[in-house]
Amino acid sequence: MLELGRTLSEADWASPALCPGWTCRDALLHLTSAEIGFSQWTDLANPPWDELKAAHRRLADASGAEVLDAFAAITGTRGEQLAAMSEADLDAASWTAAGPGTYRRYMEIRVFDHWAHEQDIRVPLGHPGHLSGRGAEISLDEAHIALGYMVGKKAAAPQGARVTIEITGPTTRTLHAVIDGRARVVEELDGPATATVTADFATFMLLCCGRIDPTDPLTDGRVTLAGDTELAERVARNLAFTI
Repeated sequence: MLELGRTLSEADWASPALCPGWTCRDALLHLTSAEIGFSQWTDLANPPWDELKAAHRRLADASGAEVLDAFAAITGTRGEQLAAMSEADLDAASWTAAGPGTYRRYMEIRVFDHWAHEQDIRVPLGHPGHLSGRGAEISLDEAHIALGYMVGKKAAAPQGARVTIEITGPTTRTLHAVIDGRARVVEELDGPATATVTADFATFMLLCCGRIDPTDPLTDGRVTLAGDTELAERVARNLAFTI
């Protein structure tokens, strides 16, 4: 984010982000105020919403460059805090955006939040990047965890269905889910896939984040379907699990 932000003008920061209703500056402000708030977090059962909101108010009138400076400062602080944590600290019981978990799980979701909002800035400004590496892999992990929800609940795949999603790169992975009583994410299928959806990593993740209309990549070939194409299309149209 810092590398990207240092290339942007105030006109860029004022441009619409991919996240509906936000400017690019708003996306950065969201991340910055969250990190400021969570840098003061002591009661892990209760998120520090008041501190987060106060940080957001303090920066509400700041320029994009000023928010970027605040982001640089707080991520430096957060890096020091995290480096000082023990394995036991990371495994401590904690609130997370996905429900009760551990501080480690909370941080995995924070990585995804940062990556997604970075893409909210990169994509509309025409600055593609950060589509591989640890941050991209952790972000893909979040979609992988949610696959059963996407396939079983949102796409309503029938009993016995076996669904595969092939992610072609630059970060690659093959995802599988089966409907066996309920939807389950599995490492391997015990037979041929009923339906297969193939997409590049960026397109898949933007669909998972609810940032783009599935019709466009289905029409232009960024998403392709195989097997039971009706089911595959339902899956492709129902990948959004966060907004």
